[in-house]
Amino acid sequence: MNRIIVPSVVIGLAVAGFLLCAGQASAATGFVSASGTSLSLDGRLFVPKGVNLMDHDSIWYSTLTVPTLSWTKASDFYNIKKAGFNSVRLAVKTDYFQETKPPYKFSVKGFAWLDKIIALAKKQNVKIILDMHMPTGGIQQDYQINDKNGLFWDDPWMKGRFVDVWREIAKRYKNETTIWAYDLMNEPATIDFQSYEKLMQNTANSIRAYDSNHPLMLQRGMYVKEDGSWDMKFPSVDDANIIHTLHFYQPTDFTLQGAPWIKTNSALVSYPIASSTVSGVKAWNKDVLAAEMSALVASTSTPVILTEFGTLFPRQLSGQPAWVSDVAKAAQELGYGWHYWHYAGPKCVNAFALRSKYGVCRPKTLSSLSGLTK
Repeated sequence: MNRIIVPSVVIGLAVAGFLLCAGQASAATGFVSASGTSLSLDGRLFVPKGVNLMDHDSIWYSTLTVPTLSWTKASDFYNIKKAGFNSVRLAVKTDYFQETKPPYKFSVKGFAWLDKIIALAKKQNVKIILDMHMPTGGIQQDYQINDKNGLFWDDPWMKGRFVDVWREIAKRYKNETTIWAYDLMNEPATIDFQSYEKLMQNTANSIRAYDSNHPLMLQRGMYVKEDGSWDMKFPSVDDANIIHTLHFYQPTDFTLQGAPWIKTNSALVSYPIASSTVSGVKAWNKDVLAAEMSALVASTSTPVILTEFGTLFPRQLSGQPAWVSDVAKAAQELGYGWHYWHYAGPKCVNAFALRSKYGVCRPKTLSSLSGLTK
């Protein structure tokens, strides 16, 4: 089939000039903006403390492109606000907002869904990060390179549609203060760092053609070093309102023990860890967590937000509530906002969720996080 990249995603010098002007403008009333290594909202320090939220009925399935409100009800936002959280990172995918068959119209149902969620959040005075968790095609990235998610990186047309959706979001929500940031892409699964960096700049340009209000969140990308090994770094994007984000699950032999998708230690791992060989660290406690966290973003001069941290809760707990509390405390001591992954899910055992459809299943952990919002 002949496919044409939408011309409007090709941003030229005119938009670059607009971008420069927009980047120099002061923040409009009601919008969060980056100021040095901090965030400000209407002249006051803004520190986001919240949770991740998603529609479990559709987000993980590439063929399901119409989200439901089963996991984002009015009661969810009421309880989130009651717990003291001021921010929700809402996982979405490009295919929610653009039909996957010709003529690839923007989805009325997808944007109507987002409008409803914004209204629910606004009622509770909870702000939203719009997290593009899956790009065009709906395949998870998660820094896990495979043939399926590689299709996105090999196809300029798919990347063009990705940028198109962000442009449309910017057009529709440029004046929406309930959305406080755009998280451009979740855990890119490519070692072609230049391709990722170019995509992020094109996306930023496309957004800034319509929206100079919302900060843009960038995640680290993978790259190959001269010795053939790989590492991670943030893409360089020409914009004055950038936030760098961090996902933190260290040490994974503790947080992901029992996970069906990776090989983990069969022995029970408990936290705090007095002795460990993970990443060459001999022990794990709050101070070590803070040091590891800081090292991952040592080179950045922008605000840093911990947009994901979490642990699986096995049937036999071995310090999971303490780890969650210590990570959040470490982030706060470093001046980072934080969002726990994740708030609600279909099950509570061998899962990250703090609650299920039937109520709170991790009261101690939820209470601990709630206490840190004061």
